[in-house]
Amino acid sequence: MNSRQLPSPPAPSQLHAWIIWASATLLPIYQLAIQIGFGSLQSAIGRDVNLSIVQAAVVSGSFLVAYSLMQLPAGLLLDRFGPRILLAISATLCGVSAWFFAEAASFSSLLVSRSLLGAFAAVGFPAAGLLGRRWIRPSCFVLSMGLIDFFFGLGAIGGEAGFALLQDVGLSWREIMNALAFVGIVIGVLCGIVVRDRPVGMDDRSSRVHLLDAMSVLLSNRQVLLAIVYYGGMIGVAFGFGGLWDIPLQEAYGFIGSDAVYLNSWLFVGIAVSAPVSGVLADRMASRRPLLLLGPICALLGVCGLLFIPSILPYWLLVANLVFTGAFLGTSVAIFGVVCDAVPPRYEATTIGLVNAAGCMMGAVLQVLPGILLGSGDAYPLSLLQQVLSLNIVVLVFAAVAVLFLKEGARAEKG
Repeated sequence: MNSRQLPSPPAPSQLHAWIIWASATLLPIYQLAIQIGFGSLQSAIGRDVNLSIVQAAVVSGSFLVAYSLMQLPAGLLLDRFGPRILLAISATLCGVSAWFFAEAASFSSLLVSRSLLGAFAAVGFPAAGLLGRRWIRPSCFVLSMGLIDFFFGLGAIGGEAGFALLQDVGLSWREIMNALAFVGIVIGVLCGIVVRDRPVGMDDRSSRVHLLDAMSVLLSNRQVLLAIVYYGGMIGVAFGFGGLWDIPLQEAYGFIGSDAVYLNSWLFVGIAVSAPVSGVLADRMASRRPLLLLGPICALLGVCGLLFIPSILPYWLLVANLVFTGAFLGTSVAIFGVVCDAVPPRYEATTIGLVNAAGCMMGAVLQVLPGILLGSGDAYPLSLLQQVLSLNIVVLVFAAVAVLFLKEGARAEKG
């Protein structure tokens, strides 16, 4: 055998790397369109299937509960088997679940099919994050996570304002969901064709990924636990308040249904614009903690403004406050750079999934719990909504406190 050292495989072109990453982000975009779009479809679904507001909140929150519970298994499966096959299967099954949702005729069938949508969509975010970690140069990793949140925002806007527009032109909620079923299958095929698990020559550590070891490593890591609290608060508010309850709040302030939906979409415009900018800043800052702390403090001020003063604000200033709030919620993307630097590389997808699960689970809590506290009814007085939705302020305070204990360190030892 020739004893000369074999040449190293060529580094992948960044264009190729970004194409692979972009293909993977199609599933998170699709996920957010379906997840957030429920808010604009809620009234039509409720009338068609005779749902109470509490039942509608439970159906809405079931997506996030299933999504959250599947984040850790999804991350472990990604670390073990790779993103390509899992993205293709998951997106296809999302399409099938969307079709079942479109055919649902009862509370239970809506609940089951929406839960399945959440469970199958769980692969999307950690898969895109893992591919960003593997394919994108390290100095652009947080930028890639920010761009995922940017596309998240576009998906949310498309789901909320886009679905409302489709209803305005005469499409029923069932027709919209049937169209989404087809889109999910197309995304699955595309991911199977375009996505590649890792660059040629990258070490494959998948045989060293084990559930008990992952739990021991991650849940004993202080940085991971603090990231869970932080991201849970920030994204919990985005998904709980922005994903459902800001619409009835704006209706209580006097906006009609479609206007409240369009108005709420500005929150996700703020997230979409802020997330990639925050990614660029985080990749270039000596310390990410100032950015991470500024986010929950300013978002808290924005939420207070949304809860208590819209009636005295001109419309343009209310829009500006929604964009402001979304923009500072979008800074939360910087936490992934901190937490991925704190864990062994073989558990990066599991870590991304675990932290993302915290945000989604808190989002589910902040969707379902207000509905339980408000009780049955078709509309609620403004004062009661203000009291109950103040829960969002509490979780943002916890997010800010978590940053105070966060420490940034060197990259965890490879292994």
